[in-house]
Amino acid sequence: MIYIEENIKNLFRTKQPEGRAKYIRLDQNENPDGLPKWFFDSVMSEITPSFISMYPEEGVFISKYAKYLGVKEEQLCITDGSVTAMGYVVRVFGNPKKNFLSVTPTFGMYKVYTDMIGMNNIQVPYEKDFTFKIETILNAIDENTGLVCLVNPNMPMGNVYKKEDIIKVIEKARKYDATVIIDEAYYYFYDQTCLDLVDKYDNVVLLRTFSKLFTLAGLRLGVVISNPKFTGYVEALKPHYTVNCVALLFAERILDNLPRVQKELEDNFNTGKEYVLNELNKNNYEVLPSHGCFICIKAKNKTAEQIAQELKDKYNILILIGKGELSNYLRLTICNIKYMKLFMNALLEIDK
Repeated sequence: MIYIEENIKNLFRTKQPEGRAKYIRLDQNENPDGLPKWFFDSVMSEITPSFISMYPEEGVFISKYAKYLGVKEEQLCITDGSVTAMGYVVRVFGNPKKNFLSVTPTFGMYKVYTDMIGMNNIQVPYEKDFTFKIETILNAIDENTGLVCLVNPNMPMGNVYKKEDIIKVIEKARKYDATVIIDEAYYYFYDQTCLDLVDKYDNVVLLRTFSKLFTLAGLRLGVVISNPKFTGYVEALKPHYTVNCVALLFAERILDNLPRVQKELEDNFNTGKEYVLNELNKNNYEVLPSHGCFICIKAKNKTAEQIAQELKDKYNILILIGKGELSNYLRLTICNIKYMKLFMNALLEIDK
């Protein structure tokens, strides 16, 4: 009989939704407008047939990004999206005989990757009021723990962890030779980082992405940041030429124009967030506090499923429905105020 790896054979995966281009996409934490037009046009003018005919070179971007972060170049490993980085990190540092420890809910791909290598998943729940006590994860770390993951801010809740609490997790994990993954995909919406901890502790791996604030989700660019020894292991696993030249060029030019690009993107986000939170509050909607580019809104007069379906059918708006304890919540991607106005007008019409 042909051999099939048992963990892969038994793994159940759902496909990502497609056919979304014709909708106003407020369901997957994307920015529908993308990068500023002036910037996009400028970068596109550099892309020629010969440019995309050559294998990509990472060195220039890595040098600029390392300087921007204030780390050594050898502390960086870039990947085709941070979701790929997660898989590399789990494969390098995940011991199949140990536990993977995370909160629930959180980004689902961590469980997928750890299931692939046969780790035992231990998921620590939130309190009933959607707050989280760091003691619950500290108490779960023991000699059977191999990996601990904290997404900060966490998705889909939007909560954050205090740095002193993260340090407690790192130090306890270190006692048992466990590695801690700190996922900062939504860092730019919170602006508090644990970057300095990769130098202070030898069991920390930090992940960043260019998909969220910098809107390069379609180009796929993620970053692993750790001590040089750890990133060297990830580099050893990573195939050559997996990050494409267009992604590298856009990311490099973002760094070259960072103050202006970042300000324009942040201003659009902050204006949209302020508007939609004010409107939801005025209309007595319950909203979970969030430091990400998304918020969870509790359905009021109709179910979340009914509201999401009507948003799609009548207003061409896609929005995510929560699962489990969030099953009657809508998760809204926050972006430009023009989309937030469309959403609020539709919500108030539907959810009477």
